[in-house]
Amino acid sequence: MYDGPMPPTWGGVSVLEEDLAALLELPGRPVFVVDFEPHGRRATEPPLEERMTSLTDLLETGAGHLADAATAAREQGRQAAVQARALAAFAACRPAAVLDRPEAEVGAAAAASRAARPAALTTVSEWAVDEVMASLGLSSAAAARLLEQSVILVEQLPATLTALAAGEISWPHAVMLAEVLPLLTAPAVRAEVEADVLGRADGKTVPQLREAAKRAVLRADASAAVRRAAAAIRDRQVRMFSGRDGMAGLTATMPIPVAAACRTALAAHAEAAKTPGDERTLDQWMLDCLVDLILRPDAARPPVGIDLQVIASVATLSGGDEPGEVDGHPVPAHLVRELAYALGLLPRPDTPAAAETDDTAAADTGPTDAEPAEVRPAEAGTPAAGLADLLDPGTVVGTALTHLPTIAVVDELSGQLLALTNATEIRDAATCGRPACRTGRRPCEHPPGGPGLGPPPPTAGYAPSAVLQRFVRARDRRCRFPGCRAAAIRCDVDHNLPWPAGATSADNLCCLCRHHHRLSHQAPGWSMRRLPDGGLEWSLPGGERITTHPQPYGGGDLPPPTPCPPPFHPPVTPRERVLGRPRPPGDLETDPAPF
Repeated sequence: MYDGPMPPTWGGVSVLEEDLAALLELPGRPVFVVDFEPHGRRATEPPLEERMTSLTDLLETGAGHLADAATAAREQGRQAAVQARALAAFAACRPAAVLDRPEAEVGAAAAASRAARPAALTTVSEWAVDEVMASLGLSSAAAARLLEQSVILVEQLPATLTALAAGEISWPHAVMLAEVLPLLTAPAVRAEVEADVLGRADGKTVPQLREAAKRAVLRADASAAVRRAAAAIRDRQVRMFSGRDGMAGLTATMPIPVAAACRTALAAHAEAAKTPGDERTLDQWMLDCLVDLILRPDAARPPVGIDLQVIASVATLSGGDEPGEVDGHPVPAHLVRELAYALGLLPRPDTPAAAETDDTAAADTGPTDAEPAEVRPAEAGTPAAGLADLLDPGTVVGTALTHLPTIAVVDELSGQLLALTNATEIRDAATCGRPACRTGRRPCEHPPGGPGLGPPPPTAGYAPSAVLQRFVRARDRRCRFPGCRAAAIRCDVDHNLPWPAGATSADNLCCLCRHHHRLSHQAPGWSMRRLPDGGLEWSLPGGERITTHPQPYGGGDLPPPTPCPPPFHPPVTPRERVLGRPRPPGDLETDPAPF
C-alpha cells in the first residue's frame, strides 16, 4: 500500500538510527527514522569516546583558566595590601599639624569641611587626598576613600591586612571590614572581634561576611549601633550622577523613616494627580510630582532662580544630531531642543496636524493690519537661517531665561573658545559699520571696520568684570585641577600669576573650585603655572608634573601637553614651605581674594 521509507533528505546516519538498528538486530535491513528537520544535529557525529574526550578537555581547560583567574585575584589582594601600607606611610608623612593652617587663621579650611572629614584622616593634611588624586588618576571622592581605608587597615585592622596580603580575603572583603569593625573603639575588643570574623571568612561572600561582622559588633558593643546611626545621619546628602540616553539619577541619602515618609507622600501626590486615560505608571507620576514640587513652588513661597549652562551648536538647535551639554553632562540633541523650547529660546515647530488646510488658508486671506515680514537674505532651512533664528531674541520677556543667551565662537580645529558674543557684536564684526551694510539687507563688500571678535578686555582691578568671568567659566567649564569635576559655575576665578604682578585678563585667569584654589596658594610643595598653549602645569610635592587643558567644544579629545623647559624656581625658605608662597606686593585690602 505504501512505498518503502526513503532515507531522510538531509543525509547521514544519526545516533538514534544506529541505536535502533542494534536494538532490532536487523543488520541486513536498513532502519530509517523519518525526520524532516535535523534539529541542529550534525550529519555525522563523532563516536561517543571522542565526544567524551572533547568534553573532558573543555572542562579541564576551562578549570585551568579559572585557576589562573583565582591566582590573579590572590595576587591582586597582595598588591592591594602593598598599596595600603604605602598609602598609610604616605599619610604619616603629611601631618596636618605641620602642613595645614590653624583653624583661627585666615584661609584655613571651613568648619563644615573639617567636620566632614573622615575620623581616620583628621590628623592627615587636607592636601594629601589631592596628591593621591593627581598621582593615581582618581576622583577626589575615590582618593579620599582609598586613603581612609588604607589608614584604617594599617592602624586599626592589622590582622585583616595580613589576611589580604596572604590571599585569604579579597580587597572588597577588607574594605567592608574597614567600614564595620572601626565602630568598636576599644582596640582589644576590636582585635578580638576581628579575629573571630576572619576565622569565619572562608567561602563567604562580601554580603555574608558583612552580616556576620555586624552581628559580632553588636554582640561586643551594643552602643556601636547608636554611633553608627549618628554617623549615618551626619552623612546625609543629595547626589547627582549621569545615566544613559540623556538621563541622570538624583539620590538622597536620609534616615529610613524620613525616606519612607517622603516616598509615601510622593505616592499620594501621584495618585491624586492621576487623570483618566493617562498611561503614565506610578513611578513616572511620582517623578513628575517630585519635579513639580521642587521646580514649581506654590504662591506662598518665593521662586528660586537657578543657573544651568546649556551648550549646543547651531546645527543641533536647527535639527541636527550633534549632542549638547547641560551643566557638563552630555545629552542627546532632541533633549537639548526640548529644553530650548521649554525655556522659550526657540519656537516649537508646528506639527503636521496643526498645519493649515487649503480651506482654512483660503478663508484667512483677507486684509490684515500686520506689517509685512522682513525678508532675510538666507533661505529657510539653511545653517545661516538657523543662526538668524537664534539671534532673534531681543528680550527675556515671555521666556524662562534670566538673561539672553550668548553665542560661542569656537576654533573649528582645536575646539577652544575664542569669544562669547551676541547678535550685535557679530553684525558689527562682519560689516564695515556703514548704516546701509548694518541692516543685513544686502551683503557687505567693504573691509570690516570693527575690532573683531575675541576675549573680553582685561580688568584694571583684582576682581574680573562680569563679562570676563562669563568668558573664563565658559572656556574652562570645570575646575582646572587634575581630575576635578566641579562645574565652573561653582568655581572661583583665580589668577595664575597673582595680582597685581599678573593682569586680570583671560590669559591669566582660570577656574578652580574653592578647595583647589586654596591649594594653589597654600599647599606646601605645590605649584601651578600657565603654559603657552593655555594649559595649566601642576607640580606635585614629589616632583611629578601634570598638565590640564579645558575640554574642547564639540566633544573632541583634549590637546596633548606642549613640552616646555622647566621653569626656574628660587630656593624655598622653611617659612614658605610651611605657609606657602607669599603674595606679590600690592594693596589687596580694597579688593581681597575670595578667602
